[in-house]
Amino acid sequence: MAAPPYSPLPAFDELLSMAKQNPAALDELQKKLNQELIDAQSDDRGRKAIQQTLFRLQSEQLRYKAPLVRLTRAYQLMLSEMSRMQDALEQLCAPQKPPKKPCATILPFRSKSQER
Repeated sequence: MAAPPYSPLPAFDELLSMAKQNPAALDELQKKLNQELIDAQSDDRGRKAIQQTLFRLQSEQLRYKAPLVRLTRAYQLMLSEMSRMQDALEQLCAPQKPPKKPCATILPFRSKSQER
């Protein structure tokens, strides 16, 4: 059985302790896990999509200083990403409908020179 591609996440209490006592170590852990996620992607599109999402998330985090606002913005961003992915999956899974034929015969306009 193959080993999981990601490092194990520390227990919640340990993460909480890191956040309070050593935020730099928590940031390093986050960067390491993000890089593992990017490296595990088999195609460039997946890598670029994750990098774009991380960039947007980091930009939002730098813009706001209040923890509650940062959390809310991160939640909104992730909700938006999940909605976008759900729409893409639904579009892929939806049965393809054949194009409709027109209900009426469309006749071309005749110019006055053609009428005579």
